[in-house]
Amino acid sequence: MSESVQTSLCKETIVRRNERNFLVSRIGEEVVLMDIQNGQYIGLNAVGSAIWEKLEQPVAIHDVVNALMQEYAISMQLCEQETLLFLQKMMQHKMLIVD
Repeated sequence: MSESVQTSLCKETIVRRNERNFLVSRIGEEVVLMDIQNGQYIGLNAVGSAIWEKLEQPVAIHDVVNALMQEYAISMQLCEQETLLFLQKMMQHKMLIVD
């Protein structure tokens, strides 16, 4: 079973969170997920949790970046770079659905 097909993310990509394989709990400002297939826990810090919350419905990555820029004092370039990196990690953990 090969999963070598890797979707490339860009600002226009539409994404949403994958809740099907995870138990999700909120602890303060952070979200903790447990992968029900392998029992692995994944903890998201406050910013990661904010991104997770924004992905409840399908949304373009550039809209997520714009929302984060309004919440946090960060440049557009750095916000795009860090958000894309985080979303790539979410894809590796099968936490992200690309529409």
